[in-house]
Amino acid sequence: MYAARRSRDVLIEPYPFQLVQTPGLFVQLDELNNNWRVVHTDGRPHTRNRIRPFDGDEVGHWEGDTLAIDVIGIDERTWNNFTGWFHSDQEHVIERITRPSMNYLVVQVTIEDTKVLSKPWTSAPRVWTLGHEDLLEYYCTNNQDVDQYKALKAKESAAIRAA
Repeated sequence: MYAARRSRDVLIEPYPFQLVQTPGLFVQLDELNNNWRVVHTDGRPHTRNRIRPFDGDEVGHWEGDTLAIDVIGIDERTWNNFTGWFHSDQEHVIERITRPSMNYLVVQVTIEDTKVLSKPWTSAPRVWTLGHEDLLEYYCTNNQDVDQYKALKAKESAAIRAA
């Protein structure tokens, strides 16, 4: 099973995303599959709920001008990339997002998982150019829409001729 892991999104996803920041809250809206996430930055600890969010429990805090997002409790059925990089129930992800200028973001991800990795893995910094366009709606369809539309129009035309 594959899940839209947020750290993976910012490292390899080609689709746009939008970031919204308010006092105590960081929101990421993803164009791909209309995904979203909410990260509390108000100092609260990780929750200890028995029901865990599929993409893990995320809390953030500021380290100077860098937003550090700490993620634990990630569902084991998710992958860290498109090719099946699996993880255990002990995976811990730290994302660091910095905005050195008004034109781009720098994102770096560290993954710790003592059951799977012999040492923490840290990505190379990923640079994202900032745009100002709205996100588009993205839907994964079976690509038969045009054929289905033509069939409906043909039925409609036949009913009109028969009337």
